[in-house]
Amino acid sequence: MTNIVEIGDEDETPAGETLERSEGDADGQPGDSGVPNFAELLGPHCVIKRVDKDQKVLGNVKAEEMQSEMMSRASTQKRLGACADHVKGMSRKDKLKWALDLKDVANKDFADCKFEEAARLYNDCLVALDLDGTESENEEVKNKLQLPVSTNLAACLVELGKYEGCIEMCNLALSVDGQAPKALYRRGLCHYRLGNHRLARPDFEAAMKAIAAAREGQDDATCLKDLERRVTHYLLNIRRHSEQEKSNAKRIFERKDNDSRLYDDRPGAREEPEEQRPEVDDSDEAIEAALSRARGDWNWSCCRRSKEKNQ
Repeated sequence: MTNIVEIGDEDETPAGETLERSEGDADGQPGDSGVPNFAELLGPHCVIKRVDKDQKVLGNVKAEEMQSEMMSRASTQKRLGACADHVKGMSRKDKLKWALDLKDVANKDFADCKFEEAARLYNDCLVALDLDGTESENEEVKNKLQLPVSTNLAACLVELGKYEGCIEMCNLALSVDGQAPKALYRRGLCHYRLGNHRLARPDFEAAMKAIAAAREGQDDATCLKDLERRVTHYLLNIRRHSEQEKSNAKRIFERKDNDSRLYDDRPGAREEPEEQRPEVDDSDEAIEAALSRARGDWNWSCCRRSKEKNQ
């Protein structure tokens, strides 16, 4: 008899739970701590399937991967619990200072491309969120801590390919400021990379409007210019893809040689090679080249990829 064990998709868990590793072992594997081996416990005939929050099966998982994930989640809970104990007796002012100091350290890790460590520290910062004060005190916490930390954590999750988790963090940031350009851009980027252009496009368009509004306030002009350049690049790709789909649909209905090919999904239909969608290069050089072509300006120059500035 075959046993089936289902585990939740790691992208559906809280962001920190997908990032932590066991403190005793950098690879999240059992060491000499006496942790039982899942492969031996479950047996060779046990099938482990990964499911999402709607119980849709996403694929099979090895016992070793399941064990690593569960140890990682346990380690995360332990770490966040320690942070909660640390700030428990602090005043509101001290909690905020502790979290902002930690955020500065996380920003340095992000600048050094240490995305997992930065994400762990941003998660720790959120433990200090205290929204039980007055309206003005809560606004201070939201704008100084919740908005920038959740936006920066979203940036880490993009780099780590955790797109579902990034969308959740962007939603948290947008609950504070619905016109936050970076949160709108990153949420749109995640939808785009997940292949959902329908959801990506309105986020990119809203980001463009938010960028224009922020520019009027002279907020970080250089960063906004780079953000606008990237948003424009993705909008061009989405429009090009939409035009290609319309063109393909038009060609299907204009076929004169064999009308029955409209029903290519019927049994015995002639199979045609599937077109491979090219991967999108979103490096600075590729973006600048694409925008230059769109402007009709072929005299573009390569620029070095600059590190994204966090708040």
